[in-house]
Amino acid sequence: MGGEASTGSAVPTCVWRVTPALIERLETCLGPPLDSYVRGWQVWLEPNGPQGVTLEWRLHPPAGFAMPRGVDPHDLFDVVSQALAEAQDPAAGEALALGHEARPLPAVWEVLEAFPAFDDDVELAALIGCVTRALDGWAPDVAGQADHARLGDLWKSAKGDFSVGQALLAQLEAVPPPPQPPTGR
Repeated sequence: MGGEASTGSAVPTCVWRVTPALIERLETCLGPPLDSYVRGWQVWLEPNGPQGVTLEWRLHPPAGFAMPRGVDPHDLFDVVSQALAEAQDPAAGEALALGHEARPLPAVWEVLEAFPAFDDDVELAALIGCVTRALDGWAPDVAGQADHARLGDLWKSAKGDFSVGQALLAQLEAVPPPPQPPTGR
């Protein structure tokens, strides 16, 4: 997994399962998204890859996602962040007040993905290190080579009733935890 660079349509990719704490860390480290889509995606373009390569960071909604009634796509990240801040126990999976609806976080986003935005040749191990540093030490859950064109085709052919996030989690390999420093005796 560590020394592979992108070849053909496969792109080195890192993925995290979405949790309330991850959304908070994302907000702290990257700020608000650069762009938002009616289908729920939230996108950042940040020069925090190896040698300053621009990475695309993308929150993926679940299959069949529809924007919560009363929420503008460009406000979704802020609305979710605010709802998480107001929740009694966001980690317990309680439904969040989002516009005129209440939904648990997994019904909004499943995964966060990071990959080179402009087909830059990046080693997977270097990408893992950079994204982990960008999120203040939060390593991805899985990483590997993702075929975005194939995933996009599957999503389109299913008319949006396809989980890109679940496909990425199934396709990529678990990232081993970083080595722990030795403890003194």
